[in-house]
Amino acid sequence: MIADLVATPVLERLAAGATTGVAHAPGGGAAYVDLPGFVLALTARGVPLMPNGIVVGELPTGGGAATAAPGRVTAGGHELTWDAADPPRWDPALSRADPAARAALGRRGHAILAALGVEGAPSIAGGLAVTATGRGADGAHHLRLALADRDADEASLAAERLIGLGGGLTPEGDDVLAATAAVVVAIGDAVGFAPDDRARWLAALVPADAAERTTALSATLLALAAEGRVVEPVHPLVDPGDAHWREALVRLEGAGASTGRAYAVAVGTTLRMLAA
Repeated sequence: MIADLVATPVLERLAAGATTGVAHAPGGGAAYVDLPGFVLALTARGVPLMPNGIVVGELPTGGGAATAAPGRVTAGGHELTWDAADPPRWDPALSRADPAARAALGRRGHAILAALGVEGAPSIAGGLAVTATGRGADGAHHLRLALADRDADEASLAAERLIGLGGGLTPEGDDVLAATAAVVVAIGDAVGFAPDDRARWLAALVPADAAERTTALSATLLALAAEGRVVEPVHPLVDPGDAHWREALVRLEGAGASTGRAYAVAVGTTLRMLAA
């Protein structure tokens, strides 16, 4: 089987050489391969492109031992290949916003939240069950302060409360943090978030021990988000010149049981607050 697309972080991970891992049976249009320190996603055509993903025409049917090397992955009895010298790459890094687009970024954030039915003041908690009460609500409060004041200490408190919060392969609290981090990377320069301050803020939001506090898949996506690498439907949302952002928002909302909405609310809130 030949891969349709391979995300650049996957190519970078496999460039280190062959490694072994464990494949999990597919579900929800994707199968996952746990490698040391990195979870690789095999996704079916039509599923939103993932920053740790390989798009395939047919998902493996089962789990078990897996191997991965440049140009080849074996999982669930399937062998997936591509040209290691000239791979069909997809780059999940968000484009960096221009300072001239600051006002447009704020308007886009407002429009996203309005489309999601989150009215009034920007709110991480809008329509998200995980941030409605208790630890989640506390985490959302600290995240709003972290964005409003660009405060790394508040970002650390948000991470403490949100990492690992929720169910599934990517807990909803992690989804909120990942989307927030990716947008901060993309628009930080445009909104005057100084590089050194931004780096400290992102390190607080996505701490080095995240892998010990959540699922392996979620930890992989958090680490990539802190580099500005994120699922494909987020890209049009963060580009104020993309007229098809509403279609992208629909695709994003359809991702997972709660993941898509968590990403969408966090993207809209981060755009609106940072560009204010």
